[in-house]
Amino acid sequence: MIELMVTVAIVAILASIGAPSFKQLIANQRMNSVRAEFFSSIVRARSEAIKLNRDVTLQQATGGWANGWTVVNPNAAGPAFEIHGALNGVAITTTASSLVFMSNGRLRAAAAPTFQLSATGSSSVSCVSLDLGGRPNQKRTAC
Repeated sequence: MIELMVTVAIVAILASIGAPSFKQLIANQRMNSVRAEFFSSIVRARSEAIKLNRDVTLQQATGGWANGWTVVNPNAAGPAFEIHGALNGVAITTTASSLVFMSNGRLRAAAAPTFQLSATGSSSVSCVSLDLGGRPNQKRTAC
């Protein structure tokens, strides 16, 4: 019985030491997942613009990018290409409210936009940026 109590105490101590780093790991993975989804939506919007030979818009949901985004179908009668819901624990900081890709895949903008992602409970940040040619780039550092 004493060996069991000692073993349980050791496990409890190890768990209490590892719990904070585990929370940060979860926050980092959540941010990486959102970054990958967002990057994928940008690539999809650009691809659809080239394929359809029409402008395609990636726009934020009402209330900002953290509330989700939509890849809008240029055909008003058709459904949206993608709809993403609100993000839990991840914030996206940018000045762009939408991205419009022209039929040649280039971005219709005066300046190249950047999107900085940060997760609650994590000190790390990620960046998704685009050049005016419409090519997206992602990195695990600040913008």
